[in-house]
Amino acid sequence: MATSDALEILFGSQARVKLLRFFLFNPSKEFTFDDISRRARLVRRTARTELNALERAGVIKRKQIYVQKKGETKKTRVQGYSVNKNFPNLQSLQTFLFETAPINGKTVLKHLRTAGKLDFVCIAGIFVRDFEQRLDIMVTMKKLPEAKIENAIRALEAELGIEIRFAAFDSDDLIYRIGMYDKLIRDVFDYQHEIVVDRIGIKDELLRP
Repeated sequence: MATSDALEILFGSQARVKLLRFFLFNPSKEFTFDDISRRARLVRRTARTELNALERAGVIKRKQIYVQKKGETKKTRVQGYSVNKNFPNLQSLQTFLFETAPINGKTVLKHLRTAGKLDFVCIAGIFVRDFEQRLDIMVTMKKLPEAKIENAIRALEAELGIEIRFAAFDSDDLIYRIGMYDKLIRDVFDYQHEIVVDRIGIKDELLRP
């Protein structure tokens, strides 16, 4: 297939771009159809249509994979999908999609605010292009609705196509951890990061001797 034809197929819809990010940001992983539709938050019919398009373009391929279903001891062979690592200019496409993805504090806040009033939010890791850090997002609220935060993070992952490492604390716990020089906290604040919400004076706490 000519390159121009492949690109026309690749960028035909928002759902397709979402799936492209999903695969190209997780290039070493294999996924079942159910995994893909659930994690990308696409209805099954749309997911099927877009997967077929990406397969025709040559950017992904079908393969038999083995998965262990809940409650079963043996793995079952099912049809899966993965990146076609022989796709021309694969690395360039990965770079383009990463640079054009809304990987920033504004996008993070759009999702996290669905969980309630935020006291503190810090982004690090992938959001500041540092892939070696332990955390990508740290979030603090006075009352911690863990299920809502989890749901917000999963929605953010679906939009960006990236697995996100995060930690959530209640406000008092975060202040205590800073005072105790907690290793997880220092692994964020001692390296590149960006504070996008601070209603409880965490910046001042970090400056205390």
